[in-house]
Amino acid sequence: MKNIKLLSLIGLGGMLLTALSGCSSSNDDNTLYLKVLNAGDYIYLNDPDSGYDEDDLTDQYVQWINIPEIKEKYFGEGFDRDIDIIYDTYDTNETMFNELKTGKSSYDIVCSSDYMIQKMAKFKMIQEVDMDRIENYRDYASPFLIGEEGKLSKVDIDPNNPELGTLNNFAVGYMWGTLGIMYNPNYKRIKNKTPEEVIEDFSAPDGWDVLWNEHESYQSCASIKDSMRDTYAMGLVHTFSDEFKELYEEYNGNYNKEYNDKLSDIFNRHDDETIDKVQASLIELKDYIYGFEVDTGKSDIVTQKVGINLAWSGDAVYSMDTAEESDVELYFAIPSYCSNIWFDAFSILSNVKDERLDASYSFLDFMSDPINASKNMDYVGYTPFIAGDDVFSLVEEWYEARDVDENDEYIDTEGTIPYDLTYFFKTDESDETDYVVYVEEEQINRQMRAQYPMEEDLPHLAIMQDFGEAQNNKIVSMWEKVKVNPLPVWVVIIVVGGFVSILAFLGSYKLIQKAKVRKRKKLREK
Repeated sequence: MKNIKLLSLIGLGGMLLTALSGCSSSNDDNTLYLKVLNAGDYIYLNDPDSGYDEDDLTDQYVQWINIPEIKEKYFGEGFDRDIDIIYDTYDTNETMFNELKTGKSSYDIVCSSDYMIQKMAKFKMIQEVDMDRIENYRDYASPFLIGEEGKLSKVDIDPNNPELGTLNNFAVGYMWGTLGIMYNPNYKRIKNKTPEEVIEDFSAPDGWDVLWNEHESYQSCASIKDSMRDTYAMGLVHTFSDEFKELYEEYNGNYNKEYNDKLSDIFNRHDDETIDKVQASLIELKDYIYGFEVDTGKSDIVTQKVGINLAWSGDAVYSMDTAEESDVELYFAIPSYCSNIWFDAFSILSNVKDERLDASYSFLDFMSDPINASKNMDYVGYTPFIAGDDVFSLVEEWYEARDVDENDEYIDTEGTIPYDLTYFFKTDESDETDYVVYVEEEQINRQMRAQYPMEEDLPHLAIMQDFGEAQNNKIVSMWEKVKVNPLPVWVVIIVVGGFVSILAFLGSYKLIQKAKVRKRKKLREK
């Protein structure tokens, strides 16, 4: 998951409890239990202190699905059991995968990331989705993501076996976003740079390369995700910066599908030579950064412990909102040479059928209702797959900077610029709605762009695919080598030289001792 890397102890306890007692709960004659596994803090929760007064969204689902006419719609006439939910959480995709693969835990629905959906589909752990059974998703999910030309439709489960289908066949999209650089242009430890120059550096097409800055302007200012895939992606873009630049200049503004295909090919390199080169780049990067972080970066940049952070877009929005409370302005950049667009989605496990399958589709339809999608967006801070008026209204509430007259009609406001979101919110060709939000100009580099990239950003975004078991293991090994702080070459030479000297000394010492023994022996013989 892109938003949460913290382990939810409650969720872990729930996983263990479900593994031990889930079967007995599911066999309750009076109640059908739907079992859902998601990342921690990735759904609307009741939190009155923060202004979230409604029940947990899972509880709202239970109340909704048990309304007789709703239940009949999804389960058919005559179904008289109560519906309840067992909702657990996990820390990482890999933890979740191992739990399910080994059979230690059993669930109906799991939310995971794009590459993990590919992996689970290849292992036949999840089943294809019947979109006709999820009306809200079919009607309101953005065509930019799920349409025939949408992002999910472009990612094969297995590039070597197209017959397996695409992500769109196995995933009901939940949240999406980008990987970028969050930064504080006024950070106290940035040297010899004005705030305007800092913004210019990170907004440049080669903004990733700034983190490898050799002039020490940004020395020890940045924290980097302790996330193997995300940091590998950043390292790869830097490593092949010249190729990305050449491609960028070759198309010179005409960034079409052909361009994105070539961009994605470079972005998804994972041969041995590439892995070695990325490893070298990341080891070099360690000389310039403050350190690695698991999930503290989004708060460390607010408290100004660091001034730069490799960030997922949703975390960036959270940090920027939080920092404003302390009059700190943070920015977010998506460098144009290349960046990652990622997706988290729900999948139905392969063994789910009959009434459990009915319950699964009812939950997915409930979560895809724009009203509920907007609640999740408001609470979590990430961007849902769902368009619809409720979600767009929330965007307007957050970002619209125009004034209104006495009739609640928008009027022109100096200093605002149009931000066109038609690419995402237009779900029907006959829709003539103006999906434009007038925002303050600085939002081009702040929350708005993190929440919804500009249309001009889209061709430069690539999906990172599953690399297969063998290469994934090599990247794991590479990451371990990056993390262990390998010694500089000169230190290795000294250590090895010293070791050789010690061995030579010990060898010489033994020879001398043997010579002395022979000499004493000869003297005794005389």
